[in-house]
Amino acid sequence: MFCRKLLTAAAVFSAVATSGFCASVQTQNLNVNGSNRNMMVYAPTNIEKDRPLIIQMHGMNQDAKYQHDAAKWEEIADTARFVVVFPNGENKSWDISGDKDVNFLKAIISEMNTKYGIDKKRVYVSGFSMGGMMSYHAANKMGDMIAAIAPCSGYPFGAGASSKRMMPIIHTHGTTDDVVGYSGGADYVKKWANYEGCGASEKISQYPVGRTSSQASLEVWTGCKDNSEVRLMTIAGKGHWYSMDLASVNTSDEIWNFVKRFSLDGATADPSIEPPFVEPTNRDEIYNGGFDSTANAWTLQTHGDASATGAVKDGAYNFNISAVGAQPYTVQLIQHNLHLEKDQWYEISFDASAAAARKLEVNVEQHEDPWASYLAEKQNFDIGTSAKTYTFQFQMTAATDTNSRLSFNAGSDAVNMTLDNVSIKKISAPEQAQVIGSSLNGAALASRQYSIYSLSGEFLGKFRASNSMELQDKAKALVKKSGVYMVRSGSTFKKVHVGK
Repeated sequence: MFCRKLLTAAAVFSAVATSGFCASVQTQNLNVNGSNRNMMVYAPTNIEKDRPLIIQMHGMNQDAKYQHDAAKWEEIADTARFVVVFPNGENKSWDISGDKDVNFLKAIISEMNTKYGIDKKRVYVSGFSMGGMMSYHAANKMGDMIAAIAPCSGYPFGAGASSKRMMPIIHTHGTTDDVVGYSGGADYVKKWANYEGCGASEKISQYPVGRTSSQASLEVWTGCKDNSEVRLMTIAGKGHWYSMDLASVNTSDEIWNFVKRFSLDGATADPSIEPPFVEPTNRDEIYNGGFDSTANAWTLQTHGDASATGAVKDGAYNFNISAVGAQPYTVQLIQHNLHLEKDQWYEISFDASAAAARKLEVNVEQHEDPWASYLAEKQNFDIGTSAKTYTFQFQMTAATDTNSRLSFNAGSDAVNMTLDNVSIKKISAPEQAQVIGSSLNGAALASRQYSIYSLSGEFLGKFRASNSMELQDKAKALVKKSGVYMVRSGSTFKKVHVGK
């Protein structure tokens, strides 16, 4: 379990005193040229010295907390061991023509070096919308202090490229952005590629490669001066927001995988840092059904007048429902990217409990309009205060769908609820249909079936094993070289090192 807290300035001292036990997001103040400036800082517990720093800036009329919540950097920072800072712009904007916020960024770098001993050769600047504009401004004004930049949906109108050094850039932009137009952003990226003396670009029509559900593409300029590189990641149909779409592009993952290769003393890929695991798409099993550390792959949606929040706590997903709407689907926890085959039978299983007796509706459906259900009827369960396992079976009678979804519709009652151990599995056609909503009183047998994936999410094969030694032997036969891989057993994923 990752342990994180969002702290106010008054709680910073207490957080520092206990930081050896629980990583936290802290609000910190800085005096910059006589002005009181503030920022949110996330540092992994007991972070080592000489680790990178990412500064990520919010858009106009937004703030640090908004950008923190949108970008979800903690898990990547915990894995790769770096510090993330979310500064607050004065009046929720940035000085993209003068030195006021350039001095703020310089002060942040100095403060993070004092507090955490960061690697000042590996400082990366990113931002959304006006924060993206500020990223380019910083590259022009303090390029000798920044190893790479990662603007999203923002560029400085009418500005040129004049960095003190060749600046590695990854720029992300949606084609239907109606606030900062895509075409202007794409042209500005090309201006930087020309400034850096890059060669002809290579275009990847679907990115990430192999993720068939993705609407993103990537254009890469290499052969640039001083081993720099420029990238334009285009997301078809995406508007003006920070993409964290598991079916397409997770912007924070893409930013880190790019910028970590660069340092002020040259392009220096860091072999000690593993890339974040990419959730497999088009899969026939639930991903992260045990909520072991995060809510990755799950999306909480509210509709109409409903209001709810959700979070992983103690290895389970907790609904906090403050208002409901007219239909159960007004509060939904959803996982898509599920592959359902025509005529195949499936069994859904999950554990649930609630603060008081309540109803829960469960549906398996299309992930897009018209959201047609694949069940003969949506399933309804009576959830009690004690955790129980609930199951039901169904046959996929519609055409095969490689992006269907499982939906837990909790909008019928304003009663908080906990969900855990969600799974879907193929079964043989039952001789007699199981009673919907029945509970399983016995503990399920441990699975001996394993699937192995590369860290980029590529499925490498399945095997059966009864102990760790047999698991290693079977895994070796499926991988091409030694390294770290993801192994799944049931709904649980874990990293394992496989030696050849």
